[in-house]
Amino acid sequence: MKKQNTREKLLDITFQEVYINGYASTSVDAILKKAAVPKGSMYHHFKSKKELVLAMVKERLYPKMDEFFKLNSTNSAYEALENLFLAMSKNRMLITYGCPMYRLMVELSPVDKDFDNMFVEKYTQLVDSFKILLQKDVKAGLLDSKLDTKEFASFVIHSTWGVLSLSPTLSSSKNLLKDTDYILQLLKSYYID
Repeated sequence: MKKQNTREKLLDITFQEVYINGYASTSVDAILKKAAVPKGSMYHHFKSKKELVLAMVKERLYPKMDEFFKLNSTNSAYEALENLFLAMSKNRMLITYGCPMYRLMVELSPVDKDFDNMFVEKYTQLVDSFKILLQKDVKAGLLDSKLDTKEFASFVIHSTWGVLSLSPTLSSSKNLLKDTDYILQLLKSYYID
């Protein structure tokens, strides 16, 4: 088995630590200890904790989100969203800790322009990808053309983040599916019989 290089190990451990504990509560020392990497090795790859976390967001978090939010364009928007919610309900980390991007965005966007710019760009990409799927159904005559596809795509993301931001005590797969069912029913009401 190939040994993982130091940079990759640091990114993986940083993803886990920041996802569970948040940026402010994750120390470089904790990351180094879990990665079993000396401090000098970290600074060989990253100038600071911020640079390490920015790299982790780009190289670990965003690829995971892209894979997770890969909306199947052969399905209707309704089916794609239904499948996405079902996949979310099966992801234990997501149910327990919520959306990692949303958590970081809430924590860092108000205080750091670099993180804010990066999160705004990704948020826009998520909205646009779902908007395109909705527009495909409008063009096919499946969805009412009065549906504002951009606003509805934004609503879906905001609502999903809201459901996923509940405390672990209130969060469960069952509750996620129950709450997101309202989103699906609203979308269904725009489909033409």
